[in-house]
Formats: sequence, C-alpha cells, structure tokens
Amino acid sequence: MVTVVSKPGAPIRGEAGKEARIDFPIGKAVGLLLAFGVMLAARFGPALPGLSAEGQVILGVFLWFVICLATDALPQAVVGVGAPLFAVVLGGVPIPMAFGAFSGDVFFLAFGAFVLVAAMIGSGLGKRIAFGIVAFVRSTRASRILGSLMGAGTLLHAVLPTVSETALFLPISRCLGEISDGQRSRPLDRAHSATVLTVAGLVPLFAGVFFLTAGVPNLVLTGLLKSSYGIEVTWLDWLVFNLPLWGLIPILFFIIRRWFRMSEVEVPNATTRLPQMRAELGPFSRPEIWTLVTVAVGFVLWVTEPLHHISTGMVSVIMALLLLAPWTGISFQQHGKHMMWQVLFLIGGAISMGDLLYKTGGVTWLADFLVGPITRSGLHHPVLVVLVLAFALHIARAGVLSGGAMAAAFVPLAIALAPALDLSVLPFSLILVNALNFAIFVPISAVAVLVAFEASGLKWGEMMRLGALISIVANVYLVLTQSLWMDLLGYPLR
Repeated sequence: MVTVVSKPGAPIRGEAGKEARIDFPIGKAVGLLLAFGVMLAARFGPALPGLSAEGQVILGVFLWFVICLATDALPQAVVGVGAPLFAVVLGGVPIPMAFGAFSGDVFFLAFGAFVLVAAMIGSGLGKRIAFGIVAFVRSTRASRILGSLMGAGTLLHAVLPTVSETALFLPISRCLGEISDGQRSRPLDRAHSATVLTVAGLVPLFAGVFFLTAGVPNLVLTGLLKSSYGIEVTWLDWLVFNLPLWGLIPILFFIIRRWFRMSEVEVPNATTRLPQMRAELGPFSRPEIWTLVTVAVGFVLWVTEPLHHISTGMVSVIMALLLLAPWTGISFQQHGKHMMWQVLFLIGGAISMGDLLYKTGGVTWLADFLVGPITRSGLHHPVLVVLVLAFALHIARAGVLSGGAMAAAFVPLAIALAPALDLSVLPFSLILVNALNFAIFVPISAVAVLVAFEASGLKWGEMMRLGALISIVANVYLVLTQSLWMDLLGYPLR
C-alpha cells in the first residue's frame, strides 16, 4: 500500500520500503480537472444552440486538448493520442477518421524532419555550421557577431524546428561572454543580453514561418488545408509563399541594434577566440558528412517534386532512411534522445482534432462569434480585416505558450473564418496563422522567447516594451507585404 502525501515532492514509502516521490503541481491538477470537466460537460450537458450533438462532443474534446496543452497537465504525446481516442469513445467517430492524420503526408514529413534534427544536433553539425558562419565574419563588433549568428540561425531553420534551434543556439549565443574572457562593462553586458535574446529566442520564432518543417503551426495548417479543402502546399510552395517575410530578419536586426545601442560595442579577443572555438570541434566526422549529403538529397527532391511526384512526406521518410543506414555512423540509440517524439504525436493529434472540428461544424460555430462584430464594424477591405483580426486574436494568443496549443486552437478557426468573411482560404489562413507566430507582447507567448528571455537577464518591463514594438512592426509588415505578394502570385484575399 502506498501513502500519498499532499506536499509536492515529499517522500513516500511502499511496502518494499523504497522511497518514491509524487510531484504533481497544483496548477497541473487544476488544469487536468478543468479539461475533463469541460469535455464531460460538453458530452453530457445541455445542447448548445446552433451546434449539432456530434459537433458539441468534438468541441469538448478539442477544448480538453487545448486546456491540457496550455496548462501542461499531461505530456504532449498523451494529449496528441488521447484527443482522437476520446473522439472515438465519447463521440462515436470511426477510428480511421479520428486517427487519420497519423497516416497523412504531413505526419511523415514531421517524422523525417525530426530524425534529421536528431542527426544535426547529435553529430555536432549544427554547432559547426553556426561557429563557421560566425568565424567567417572576423570582426570584433558585437553587432556584426550578432548579425552573423542571426544569419546562421535563419539558415539552419530549414532543418531545425523552433525549439531545437533554441536548444542549439542558447549556448552558442552566450559566446560573447566566453570570448571576452570575463571582461565586463555595461555596454558589453547589454550586447550579451541582446545576443542571447535575439539568437536563441527571436530568430527561431521569426524564422519559424520561413520553412514548412520549422514549426508545428505550419504543419498543422498545411495538413488541414489538404484534408478539409484539398489544397496541397508543398515544401517549395511554402518557401515561395513566405519569401517576403525574410525581410523581417534585417528589420529585427536594426531594431535590436538600436534598442541595445550595440553599433559601437567591441568584443575583446573576438578575432582570436572565435577561430579557436571553431577549431575545438575537430575535423568533420562521418556522421556529419553523411548528414550534409542527406540534407542535399532532401532539398533536391523537395524542390523537384513536380518532376518525380514523390510527396513531401515521402521525401522526408527517404531522408530518415538514408540517415539511419548502417554505413552512416549515425546510431539511432545514440541520437534517438534528440528525437522529438512528443511533438510528433502532438502534430498528429492537432491535425486530427482540427479536421474533426471542421467536419462537425465546430469551427464554423466558433467563427460566428468573430464574424458578427467585424461585419457590424463596417470593415470591408480584406487587408484591414486581416490586420484587425491578427491583433484581436493576439489577446487570446498571449497566454498560449505551446506552439502545438496555438496551432490546435487557432488554425481551424483561421480556416473557418475565411469563407465566413467571404475571403480566400489559402492566403487568409496563411497570413493570419503566420501573424499569430509573432505574439511577443509578453515573453510567455512562445517557448523560445521565454527561455531566451530568462537566460538574457533582462527585466520584465524592458522585455514587454521591446516585445510590443517588435510585435507591432512584425505584424503590420507581415499583413501588408504578404497580402500583396500572395495577390501577385495569383492568390488574392478576395
């Protein structure tokens, strides 16, 4: 018999006398109770006007999904698999329909991408590329070192999703302190804070919209567009659609450089210490070389998809098979610890729930709450409508830390709002979901920013002022430029 104590982390003893610990914070317990309460109330409670019985059950499961993620009440993999399970058990949804996303192209795209991430981190190739780019600059200016690290992070985002890039670049971004050998000054300290915040937090967040495999919302959006509307967005399509957003990186650089007054800050020993740090990595290993070859093969297959008709997801699986071949020197047991299994199953669950919510009318029901006020406001220009919606949804988005939770909550809503507002689904949902990535009004809106902010040593007040400025500039730039770009590509908002 085991005695459970109320104090978190307090020791307990079983019959064998061995000590164990139960550590389940009150916040998680409340979140779990709230999630199950809402789901069961939707299943057994009174009917909601305008929503079918099936749609109400799926809406309840969807809210369970979002609450569990927002409160971190359960592991992401459990939430990703549990939501379709409850749709089957409580809603009577057929198993193939409920778990359909787990056999879809986007799921396999994520699988292959995550195997590549594990190889990049485990082999040290990601760190080698970053240090190589920084050492190439050969400058003692803090702003130039920052710019080179931002460039490295942007390029590596083609194969590293946001959270993985933050994990890789957090120690690298602290190189200013290591290079200066303990020399301290207020300008150098602020330059160090700016580098950590920008390289480990802001760049991963910004570059997360450049490449299809770089963010969970991207994968969920393309998965739902294909399953709900038959609109297929390939890896190359996504890259082309988001080309104007690359302009955000230099804009971010100039904002950070001016805010932290970095233009004249010199970093002692930079020209000698950076090459030393690069040399410490040693010669290229066989796993690193093979990972580079695999990346090249994958990019060629993605870009030439119209010629060979191998889908994006299957190209990703081919890359995974190449990486794990016995002659590569890449051990699955060794690099598997870097594999983001939880996020993989979360993506499957998020796409499945969004698809079910759409098919049962739940997203249309939710969209009506926003369409009414916008219609009554007299706004007619589609760009203004998207801009107002982007900032309005940021209020709700601000407290959703998880990218998976954001995707689950807002991607189906964005897709449903388009026809309700008489706007084209693809450009509208793409722009609106992209805008929700740039919610930096408070540091708790994104994992990458929160981790980097805590490591930077900045004060909350300064971070919120800086975050508000970056959020406003980024969202206005995004909506204006991408709406014009999509129009030029033949995908107007209306």
